[in-house]
Amino acid sequence: MSLSQIEAELDGLSAEDLRRLAMRSWAAFLAKEGSNWAAHTCDEDDPVLLAALDEAVRRAEQAGGRGGVTGDEVRARIRQWTTTE
Repeated sequence: MSLSQIEAELDGLSAEDLRRLAMRSWAAFLAKEGSNWAAHTCDEDDPVLLAALDEAVRRAEQAGGRGGVTGDEVRARIRQWTTTE
């Protein structure tokens, strides 16, 4: 499949499919570049990460869902993304 074919299909993918594609393509990129995957991961206890997540939730709550998602939806997504399979 060519890159143009892949790009043409992106609009038809679900959010979960796009997330999986992003993670797999990022891992493939790092492998091709010879990068260490562990160097590009984050610690869930990182204060900068936690502050950014808190800010995202705060903004979603202030928007009252007008920005596309509520604070509760942001929290649910964070729980989904950080839950190990």
